[in-house]
Amino acid sequence: MDTLIMKIKEKFKLMNDGEISPSAYDTAWIARIPSLDNPKKPQYPMTLKWILENQNKDGSWGEPSSFLLYDRLVCTLACVLALKKWEAGEEQVAKGLHFLRLCVLDLDKETAILRTAGFEFIFPSMLNEAKNIGLALPYDLPCIEKILSLREKKIKRHAIHTTLLYSLEALQDVVQWDKILKLQCGNGSFLNSPSATAAAYMMTGDTKCLEFLTFIVNHFDDHAPCVYPIDIFDRIWMVDTIHRLGIDRHFGEEISDVLDYVYRNNGKRGVSWGRDITLPDIDDTCMALRLMRMHGYPISPDVLELFKDDNGNFICFPGETHQGVSDMFNLCRLSQISFPGRGILREARAFAEDYLKSCVQYNLLEDKWSLKKSLKEEINHAMQNPWIKSLQRLDVKEYIKHYGENDVWMGKTVYRVSNVNNPIYMELAKLDYNMLQSMYHKEMNFILRWWKICDFDESLVSSVLPEKVYYAIAAAVYEPEYAACRSAYAKINCIENILRDLFERHEYLHELRLFCQAVEQWNQSLACSLPFKLKGLFMAMHDTLNDLAIQASNAQGRDVFPYLHDMRVKQAEAYMRNRELREDDKLMESMSFEEYIEHKKEVSGVGMRVVPAMLLMGKQLQDHTLKCLDSRSKFHDKMALFLSLLDDVTKHQNKKNDDEETMTRRRVGLAVEYYMKGKKCNEAEAVGNIEEMMREMVEELVHEYLKPSRVPRRFRRLMFEHLKIANFNGFITETCSAATTANQMLTTAMETPV
Repeated sequence: MDTLIMKIKEKFKLMNDGEISPSAYDTAWIARIPSLDNPKKPQYPMTLKWILENQNKDGSWGEPSSFLLYDRLVCTLACVLALKKWEAGEEQVAKGLHFLRLCVLDLDKETAILRTAGFEFIFPSMLNEAKNIGLALPYDLPCIEKILSLREKKIKRHAIHTTLLYSLEALQDVVQWDKILKLQCGNGSFLNSPSATAAAYMMTGDTKCLEFLTFIVNHFDDHAPCVYPIDIFDRIWMVDTIHRLGIDRHFGEEISDVLDYVYRNNGKRGVSWGRDITLPDIDDTCMALRLMRMHGYPISPDVLELFKDDNGNFICFPGETHQGVSDMFNLCRLSQISFPGRGILREARAFAEDYLKSCVQYNLLEDKWSLKKSLKEEINHAMQNPWIKSLQRLDVKEYIKHYGENDVWMGKTVYRVSNVNNPIYMELAKLDYNMLQSMYHKEMNFILRWWKICDFDESLVSSVLPEKVYYAIAAAVYEPEYAACRSAYAKINCIENILRDLFERHEYLHELRLFCQAVEQWNQSLACSLPFKLKGLFMAMHDTLNDLAIQASNAQGRDVFPYLHDMRVKQAEAYMRNRELREDDKLMESMSFEEYIEHKKEVSGVGMRVVPAMLLMGKQLQDHTLKCLDSRSKFHDKMALFLSLLDDVTKHQNKKNDDEETMTRRRVGLAVEYYMKGKKCNEAEAVGNIEEMMREMVEELVHEYLKPSRVPRRFRRLMFEHLKIANFNGFITETCSAATTANQMLTTAMETPV
């Protein structure tokens, strides 16, 4: 593993302007440029040599690892024209023409969505050039007529300063070259396209164009890519890939450096594939914004307003005829980390989800920007497991299945990006995943040993599964350094689940009051007068909290038992008040929705469930930091409110499956009923309005987690992962089939190697 990690660190170190495979098409355009010293010779003879040496066996030129007819047609015709210009490679020209004559007939069979960028401009333009020099090719085919018709429609709809700049070489008859030079990028190129820049140079003689082309040839020795630099694209997609494969913990410093670079180059109109590009796109912009927001950078999503067409639909570039699947997928991923008061992300989420659902429903999942191994499966998983309900290890295992280490991308030609799709990432991801899984097995055995020692009465634990509780926190807070945190979280949450059910169901209130008294006095002798099962529960809780207090005190360098005991007492009292309230018919009848929820928040036990584990995260927690996280904080209050509503809405929905008489007697899941009574609305309206309240709370909690803060991120993260675990658990209890599937996913992710 260490060797792989060092190799990837070296890739970060050498990233510079990005790594990208050759483009025969762009190389051919540069090869056409006549020498400044002798116009009868090429300025860059090494590019002509590259063309001669890189013809495919079938006579075509183009990306050898992946056959896409659109790519092969433009690359082959461009290379034939370049060779003919210099009367070179007679044999290669003959093979290329044979390929073109044979395969252009299949153009009608190709999926339109897979047309390479600008094909409808580039291919007809080169065909016209070929016709003018007398090359024997079929020029009057119906498929060619269709492409020509599409070309005319697009020219009328687009302005030259948009994406047409990328295809300038195909528009020489309509371009005003004196004006077009004003749209040149700072590096001398046109949208970092070597072919467009080569055409511009040959038409204008502009020295900045030539400087850019010389830079390209010098950098790549003898060829050109389809676009360069790709410094922004390379960085953000590399970081995203490493995150999704679950190996980002090895590259914290490198990722921080990358995102600092992206943040410095994040413009008011968004970002594109390179820092000098003046035409941002929604795909790179969404990827950059999401990564920066996830890492705490202050960004605004309002820039997305610039990526709408006249009908209010989100698009990648101005003038597009259709969206791409991958760019709408990235729009959807960004929209899931919305902050309060940012309506644009809600709007974006609704649009992107509708678009993607339609693509899934009608199996329209071929993307115009990439040829991916499993894009359909990626999108299906993401739609079924939105970020707020997902657990990291489950997502990682799924992405390892779908990651295409040999995937290719599409611009004017097909290309590979080794910093994004690379077998060494997959190799490290699998090794790392299985290593962590082995560690979790050992930790689970310690939890099960603790569970056995506790010897809880069977009647108290029928609905509590320690494996599920541990697996959930391990799937969310997965790093090796948080082993003690995971153990504490699993133990405390098992106990809280038992206590919550006990105070809801136990028949005798006086025994519950005595239990609370024993907790307050932390008195084992007093607990001995309790019934056997309550006594056993108290002893297990007592010993577990004492052990955790010793560990936490050592970790924090101060005695934290008084703080933990005070939390324990207050939480037991909250359970007791909740039970007594439910026994008071008159008071229950008179409560408003707001009063009920305010009371219900106490029972969620957020502080008790999370803070003991937080004290074991390897960093000291000062009191001023605790105030920002425990029951004194807005973070805690909003989370308790959300979890209370989530619990009630889930239980309300499950009344159809449970014994309704039992549910009514226990008086659980009542928020919907209180809302209906107070707001005088029907059940559907009440559920809808409460769910809208919950969405707003999630946005506030996302903001509390991701905003720049003096509270160390690891502590905010644990709070937020607790929310996601509760959401995951709420999600899996919606139906029996969903519960089975999700529990299987969790168990499989944590037990089955990749």
